[in-house]
Amino acid sequence: MKINFKHYLMYMFSTVLIVSLLHNLISIRYVQQYIEGGIKQAYKEYFNKTVPFVIMKLEQGLPSLITTLFVLISYLIIFVCGFKMVSYVKSHTGYDQNMKRLLKQLTKTLIILVIIPFINQLLPILIVFSTLNKTNDSVKDNYINPIYIFLAMFTHFTPVFNPIVCIITNKPYKEAVFNRLQIHPQ
Repeated sequence: MKINFKHYLMYMFSTVLIVSLLHNLISIRYVQQYIEGGIKQAYKEYFNKTVPFVIMKLEQGLPSLITTLFVLISYLIIFVCGFKMVSYVKSHTGYDQNMKRLLKQLTKTLIILVIIPFINQLLPILIVFSTLNKTNDSVKDNYINPIYIFLAMFTHFTPVFNPIVCIITNKPYKEAVFNRLQIHPQ
């Protein structure tokens, strides 16, 4: 079955719409219980002594875990679609060798562009939940918040990694950058 461009866009936008709608509904379901009274004003008990930020005291990490799992699932879906693209390109031999090489290069780039944010999201969550369970209540307030702040910074590095991956994996980009920097690898 051949899918034209309009149908492809319709499928992509409807999939994104459905997944984002489910994500928002489930996030609202688990965050709803904390909207009234979950976050207090900056009383002394809620004020962190180490880093001057107001913290929210949650007894369970379920809402943030579920929200993070939805972010990871979206990257996992893209990862699976990338591997299906690779198998499709290998099975269809109607393309010439140059086109196949470019498609493989593009697919490899897209897969790497998905793996980096997936790991970037997964590692901080694993570290936070492993440290959250190992600390007692007196240490949690002063110890966990600097870890959250430090690990939250890595989420913002995804746009930094994406161009670097594109430059490294795409041969025309790599050659253009090396020529611009006057680097000639052997």
